[in-house]
Amino acid sequence: MKSSTNRFYTIMIVPEKTTQVRKILVPAWVVRLGAVAIAVMIVLVGVMVANYGYVMSQVGENNELKTENRRLRQSVQVFKSKMGTLESAMERVKTFSTRLKVITGAEDRGGVASLMKSIPDSATNIGGPKDVSPEVAAIEAELDPRDPEHEELQKQYSELELKISSMTAESLALEQNLQDQYEHLVDQKTFLAALPTRKPVIGYYTNGFGTRYAPFGGKLKMHEGLDIANHPGTPIKATADGVVTFSNTKAGYGQTVIVDHGYGLQTWYAHTRKILVKSGQKVRRGDTIALLGSSGRSTGPHCHYEVRVNGIPVDPLSYILEN
Repeated sequence: MKSSTNRFYTIMIVPEKTTQVRKILVPAWVVRLGAVAIAVMIVLVGVMVANYGYVMSQVGENNELKTENRRLRQSVQVFKSKMGTLESAMERVKTFSTRLKVITGAEDRGGVASLMKSIPDSATNIGGPKDVSPEVAAIEAELDPRDPEHEELQKQYSELELKISSMTAESLALEQNLQDQYEHLVDQKTFLAALPTRKPVIGYYTNGFGTRYAPFGGKLKMHEGLDIANHPGTPIKATADGVVTFSNTKAGYGQTVIVDHGYGLQTWYAHTRKILVKSGQKVRRGDTIALLGSSGRSTGPHCHYEVRVNGIPVDPLSYILEN
């Protein structure tokens, strides 16, 4: 191809078998226009290829988002199902706790209302990455804000977050209520174990609680306990749980055992033949602590038994449930 001085280009066509050569004159502006058109077409093809690649990548990402959203929807449904089961279980536990509280008479320390004051309101905690749980924040980070399902999934997770906070407060309240009831029952058990509800020794009553004429001197005086007679050596048993605070000879009482049961309660076992426990020793209801005898100011083998409340003698028959 030859170029004319300014206006034309010459295109020469040389056949393979003939000697005739053909010449075609092409204006210069046509060649320049063709070159520009070819360049524009190359640029357009490049842009189209790049745009096609971008579109295909977006389609791939959208497909992945749709798959992820389906998985998240399934997870939300499973989570809701588990939450429903947990809520039902919590309701049953609350019902049981209420019944137990009525039966035991345990005091309520405020329940859910008092605990909710110390627990942040979840409604004010939703809306920012610092205000939601790490699990919810991680899931929200995976969602594309341009995805139309994002808002709905976020709403569902927000509702679940509220339920979790509410159930956390309720579980803490239930824990406190059950702890109160447990402590109340333990205290009741300890108190019941401290009540002198059994007869200290097998035998028959010879003297009761109240005024009587003393066997020594014949004067009218207060008899501060029960006298239970039987053969010497008959086992004398503790009438309640407690700690031995005295195991020695006491004037008038002879060989005596005193057991402190707490709650201001004491029991005295006097005129024994032999003491089998030591001071400071813990005893349980029914433990043998001495043998029946006639030590001290006594007219015959018997056990003088007293119950004292805050140091004041009371009628032991008010406590004895076993004969």
